[in-house]
Amino acid sequence: MMLDEPYRWAEAVANRREYIEDQLRGGSPVVGLGYRDGALLLTLGQGQQKIFEVYDRIGMAALGHPADIEKLRQSAVDLASVIGFNYSEQDVNLQQIVHFGLGPAVKTAFDEVFRSPFIVRVLMLELDVSEEGAVFYTVDYDGTFHKHEGRGVLGDIPEADGLMRSRLPDNTGRLSLRNALKAALEAWAVGRFVGTLDEIPRETSELERVADEADLQAILKDALESATVEAVVLDRSDTDKRRFRVLGNRDIQPVTRPYR
Repeated sequence: MMLDEPYRWAEAVANRREYIEDQLRGGSPVVGLGYRDGALLLTLGQGQQKIFEVYDRIGMAALGHPADIEKLRQSAVDLASVIGFNYSEQDVNLQQIVHFGLGPAVKTAFDEVFRSPFIVRVLMLELDVSEEGAVFYTVDYDGTFHKHEGRGVLGDIPEADGLMRSRLPDNTGRLSLRNALKAALEAWAVGRFVGTLDEIPRETSELERVADEADLQAILKDALESATVEAVVLDRSDTDKRRFRVLGNRDIQPVTRPYR
C-alpha cells in the first residue's frame, strides 16, 4: 500500500502538485482591493462567473475548475448559514470559514492521493462595515491559507502573487472606486504577463525586472478584445442590508476605455 511507503506517498503528492499547477496555468488572475467606501473584487473572463457572495460582508473569488469552485462556494455558504442560524449574523466571520471550513477541506482532498484534489485557488474578502478596512484570505490548492489586510491577489502561478500585490497602493482607504478599478486592472495585467512566461526567473529581482518591462496597456487591450471585466464591490456606504453589488458598464467603461 502506498500509505505504508512514505517515499511513494511523497512522490504522489509532488506529482499532484505539478499536475494542479499545470491545470491552473492560464487561468485569469483575481485582484481584491479596499477603497474609500468598501472593497473590490475584479477579474476578466469569458462568461463563467468567478466572483460570488457568500454572506453579508463576505465575498469570494477563485480561479480553477468551475465544478471545484462551485463546491467550495457552496461549502462556504453552508458554513456561514449554519453559524448565522445557530448564533447570529454578527458571529459569522471569514476567519471561521477559512480556518474551520475551506482550509481543512481542501487540504484533506489534496493529501488523500486516492481522491480527486481541488483544482482551484480561492480569494476571500470580508468587509469591515464599522471602519475603513477589509480583510482578504487566500486559500491555495493544498489547503494553505494566508491573511492579508487591505488587498489580496491570486495569480495562475504563485510567483505572480507578489508582483501583483506590489502594484496595488498601500493607502487603500483613500482610493476612489475608479482609481481602485484602475489599480486592480493594472495588477491583473501583471499577473497575466507573468503567467504567460515560458520560464520563470528564479530570482525575485530578475522577475521584477522582467515584469517592469511588460507593456501593461497592450496586455489589457488584447485581453479586453475577447474578455469582459467581472467586478463586484462590497459597499460600506450602502445602508441596505445587502452590500454585495455587481458593477455595470457605467462604472467599468470609463476605466477600460483607454485600453480599447
